[in-house]
Amino acid sequence: MNNFLFIKCTSILLLTISLFSSCMEKDVYQGDKNTPLNPTEAFDFSLTKEVKLNVDYGFTNDYYIIFELYNQNPMKEEDNSWIKDEKLSPIYAASTDKKGQYSGKITIPSDITEIWLYSDYPGAVSPAKLTVSNGEINFDQAKYITSLKTKTRATTAGGYSYPDDWKLIAGADWDVYGLPTNIESSLSMPPAEILYSIKQTYTKVAKEAIKVMHPEWLNNNTTSEIKITKATEVSLVFISSGASWNNTIGYFTYPTNEVPTESTVRKVLAFPNASPISKTSGTGRLLCGHEVKLKYWNESTQQFEDKFPAGVTLGWYLEGMGFSNGNIRENGRTRFSYSSMNSDNEQHVVALRDGGTNQIIAIGFEDNTDYDYCDAIFYVKIAEANAITPEGPELPPVNPPSDLEYTVYGTLTYEDQWPSEGDYDMNDVVMEYQSTIHKNALDNSIYKIVDEFIPIHNGGNYICGFGYQLSNITPSQIRSINVSGSDNWNVETEQSHPTVTLFNNIKKVLGQKITVTTEVINVSSKDNLVNPPYNPFIFVNNRSREVHLVNYPPTDKADMELFNTQDDVSNTSAGVYYIARYKEEVQWMPFGINLPNIIDFNIPAEGVKIYDTYPGFIEWVKSGGNTHKDWYKK
Repeated sequence: MNNFLFIKCTSILLLTISLFSSCMEKDVYQGDKNTPLNPTEAFDFSLTKEVKLNVDYGFTNDYYIIFELYNQNPMKEEDNSWIKDEKLSPIYAASTDKKGQYSGKITIPSDITEIWLYSDYPGAVSPAKLTVSNGEINFDQAKYITSLKTKTRATTAGGYSYPDDWKLIAGADWDVYGLPTNIESSLSMPPAEILYSIKQTYTKVAKEAIKVMHPEWLNNNTTSEIKITKATEVSLVFISSGASWNNTIGYFTYPTNEVPTESTVRKVLAFPNASPISKTSGTGRLLCGHEVKLKYWNESTQQFEDKFPAGVTLGWYLEGMGFSNGNIRENGRTRFSYSSMNSDNEQHVVALRDGGTNQIIAIGFEDNTDYDYCDAIFYVKIAEANAITPEGPELPPVNPPSDLEYTVYGTLTYEDQWPSEGDYDMNDVVMEYQSTIHKNALDNSIYKIVDEFIPIHNGGNYICGFGYQLSNITPSQIRSINVSGSDNWNVETEQSHPTVTLFNNIKKVLGQKITVTTEVINVSSKDNLVNPPYNPFIFVNNRSREVHLVNYPPTDKADMELFNTQDDVSNTSAGVYYIARYKEEVQWMPFGINLPNIIDFNIPAEGVKIYDTYPGFIEWVKSGGNTHKDWYKK
């Protein structure tokens, strides 16, 4: 009897200890649940990262350009051309200084490990695929070009075939990529104003194309022939190519007072493959500034001469898809600069003089039928002054870039029960945002921001408003703020930083687009001070109960007495804000998350925890943000 009681009591005691131990194992934290977190132990739940961006194009002629960053290749093939995919938005854009250099801080989504650097300005190797490493993105064009060369196959020149009736400049040869051996040793870049004009004039933007803007240039060979009036040396210099074909470029001459025909001219090869080294197919080798000195073929003496004599006209031809694996062939796609020599009688070359010197002529070739004249772009250097006729259209003067813009977007999700932990479905307030930053291209200063916010979901019962603060600048740096799409917006006074509230009750504005136009003064983008969506917050039931993203500070209107009550474990003195200690799947939970580069977010159902809708969320948090960085996209 006594033994039975002893055994029974012992069993009950062991069961009690076991149950108590299980509870202790589930509740990981053993102390006061409101003890402020040490900054080193709190996860910030950020899906973005700040990185240092260093770009060096290595220009030497006071030439600055605009570049953009993408999270995928921004180029696509269409109608025999490589064109920019306009459906893609850059994640950042900036301009270099006059030596082609840029250095600054930027914020990008955390899941990005590779970046595509893009610029449509002549002289920029583009697109360039770069790695995000050790908190930096680095691009040195000279080193990048070297790396491209090392990734390609052997380039031994010699032994490649070409049409029997073509002539080769004495000593000319080329490698398997079509790079001529008679390329000059240094690059020959024209003045910056010439490059700006070429970029804008020979454009693939349909509404700005030559055939739309200057149809008068496409009439009776008015722009394609170069009439030589004084003996001179002539060079052809590569600028760029937007063609997917590997086209071959050559030239011919004929007496100025005669009409050329294909049977009466002698074709002379200049560039076997007019494709840039950055070509996606990996079949190009040319750089902007690669120069070949042309030679005059004297039919009478059957010899090449260094100078083109007075009284001859210089014409051009393009052999479409003429280059393949080192060999050149004619395949019925020859396009001549003299219209009557073409089977379609169309103008396939547009040549425009630099009126200031009359010694530089920009040339754009059309290899097929879209007539944008961007399939091969060169410029001609005339060595002697006053050596060609001044007739024909001039290259239009163009101002250097003065403005640039780019757009970032994403989704904000909030839990409205702070400082209580709530149900963590993160659907109480869901906002889509899109922000367009306007910058001065001369110094990368921001002068205007246009923000669009759309409240798309309200899963809570509380009355929630929304606002944001530009926490890194002062009110004196704001020129003006204007809001449309809401009747209840306010630019708050007595705030240490510019603060805008867009509405007081989300239920009244669901689905409405609210646009905020902010003009700012003297705000440099290089310091990353203005970074959408800034410091966004909701306020619940009253203005003072603010809910921000983790570690984003409250505004001056927030009720600071709410911190470290209920489930909040902020450490306001150490910059830790809006985080709760959690007892279930993860140790901490946020009250707001910024989901960059995504709209149409699959919103968790009411009462369904976000980690049940997105299983990768738990692993992301447990890893401290090192894995599953794209959990919200799956």
